[in-house]
Amino acid sequence: MVKLSELLRKSLEDKPSDKPGLISEALKVKTDKESLPEVKKKYEDTILQIKLIMDDIRDEKQVEGGEVVNIAKIIAESLRINNDALLFFASTFNSYEAKDDYFTLHSVNTAILSGVLGLGLNLGENELVDLCTSALLHDIGLLKIPPEIMNKPDELTEKEYEQVKRHPSFGMELLKNINNLPESVPEVIYQHHEREDGSGYPEGIKGNEISRYAKIVAIVEVYEALIHPRSYRKKENIPYKGVKKLIQEERDSLDSRLIKVFLNCITPYPPGSIVLLNNSEIGRVVAVNKTIPLRPVVQIFYDTKGKPPEETKMIDLSESPVLYIEKALEESEL
Repeated sequence: MVKLSELLRKSLEDKPSDKPGLISEALKVKTDKESLPEVKKKYEDTILQIKLIMDDIRDEKQVEGGEVVNIAKIIAESLRINNDALLFFASTFNSYEAKDDYFTLHSVNTAILSGVLGLGLNLGENELVDLCTSALLHDIGLLKIPPEIMNKPDELTEKEYEQVKRHPSFGMELLKNINNLPESVPEVIYQHHEREDGSGYPEGIKGNEISRYAKIVAIVEVYEALIHPRSYRKKENIPYKGVKKLIQEERDSLDSRLIKVFLNCITPYPPGSIVLLNNSEIGRVVAVNKTIPLRPVVQIFYDTKGKPPEETKMIDLSESPVLYIEKALEESEL
């Protein structure tokens, strides 16, 4: 498992490679899109920059909000150019080994996934940037939660959970040290745990009392936490299970209209998903067919005999009517 420190070091030292990677072959046919190494570097640089900003916020230093907005602009721009590639990293990168990995990566991934939903809602350029900025900062209140609680390997006690539930209020306190932010940021920080049925916190408001951006981040944060669970959640989920849980368990507490748009954007098998085909081949989803999300492009790494193919093999399921995804797999099942 890659540590965040190693990732940050590589983001400063490594130059993008032209060597085809897992999904670069599926993406390179579209000349108007950024290359996978370019997107990867942007993703890593974003993690580095957000970590440095979060360190300053934790220390209650004065932070220039324009720096966060500029990062959000880069995310929004990259999503408009090539959202499949950023979605790949946000869906698969789960190297939360270092103590501060989870918070940094969760913040960046939530911003990316919120941007994907924002595109699905046809938000304008400025709206998309405001949404991504708000998502990057939505959980800053967690920076004031004691590390022994945040990094606890076991289930939280009721008292500890009550402490964690105070993070929206803590986030509002920390905002005093950040200037020049969109008006949506405080709403998202304070309301992203509110729920449609009034079962959320800190105020227990419901429906139209909750801002639209807070509703978006609420859906995305639940999904992101499902596919990248905290240390005390022993079993790691996969995107398909995250989608299933959103539909089955969260449909009454989250905005159903936004969930529908999100699922159309995210698909049950986003880039990075490991899938078993009905012919027993196993591969990884490398690109999504937007009009037929259940029939993505899959790179095969185990053939029908359970052996790696001699040459790179890509299957576009939208052009292979006989083949279909039988189920999604955990990496531990391989």
